[in-house]
Amino acid sequence: MRASVRPILVLAALLALALPAEAHKLKVFAAVDGLSVHGYAFFIGGGRPEGSAWIAKNGAGATIASGTTDAEGRFAFELPAAPAGDVTITVDTHEAHIASATLSARTLGAADAAQPPPQPAAAQPGAGVTDDARLAALVAAAVERGTEPLQERIEMMDSRLRFADILSGIFLIIGLVGIGLWARSKRR
Repeated sequence: MRASVRPILVLAALLALALPAEAHKLKVFAAVDGLSVHGYAFFIGGGRPEGSAWIAKNGAGATIASGTTDAEGRFAFELPAAPAGDVTITVDTHEAHIASATLSARTLGAADAAQPPPQPAAAQPGAGVTDDARLAALVAAAVERGTEPLQERIEMMDSRLRFADILSGIFLIIGLVGIGLWARSKRR
């Protein structure tokens, strides 16, 4: 076998091994709605894992909720009153596909703030500060709810394996091999 053909075969073998793994990568999307979390898992190449185990843990590593995804790869659970830090949802298909999504404590705090706190019987001095903080938290929660569809769409678009991406990679490899062969022929 000629020495110039070996690198091409090695690159082709690496490309063949890399594409199926990326085309079937698992991703998780999760969002907060009031005191509940909902989301779904999906494969980049298309499809959703049905009946896959999922688990939600707080920042301390304690389990908040767990279950299995439905026929559309969806999951949902109620948040505890005060989760400790971030909440991470992990989906495991038990077929070497594991993915996680983390909801920040800030996002969870905005969800808690959307629920009005109990009102004191009489207004106290400095109550305007808590009203401003409550208003800021309500605005943050509204913005989070408003941008959720956009975040979901961006996640789906970023994780999609496009046909143009595959062709670009193939033509890049062909171009590099062509440049290498041209440079080799110039040396002779």
